[in-house]
Amino acid sequence: MVELILTSAVTRSSPAFHNPGHLRMWYDSPFRNFDAHLFTAIIVMIICAGVGWFVYFQLKNRASEEKLEANTDEKQFHDLVVKQKVIMNKLLELEEMKKTGNLSDADYENKSKAYREHLVKVKVQLQQFMD
Repeated sequence: MVELILTSAVTRSSPAFHNPGHLRMWYDSPFRNFDAHLFTAIIVMIICAGVGWFVYFQLKNRASEEKLEANTDEKQFHDLVVKQKVIMNKLLELEEMKKTGNLSDADYENKSKAYREHLVKVKVQLQQFMD
């Protein structure tokens, strides 16, 4: 019967893979109860998911913009709706400026009249699209 005797021919251990300073920082951190490799993998997956989510919505928005640009009537309608909202917001700003006293009554009347005339034109154009 042959006996195998296993003796270690290596007299020194191989160098550690991780820097001792990093290990010390990990064991001093609040995450010391978690497996460091699993924790790192989870963080990397979260970052990749965030980047993927961002890219997905960028591509989705780009596709919807290209679809909108392909249809000129739809783009014109969209532009008119945006103009209407902007003019309405400007009228609200004018009223606020008048209430705070930053705008005189004459200036308010002139600007308000101009915005209202422009708003009527935009609404007429929108109505033409609806008909």
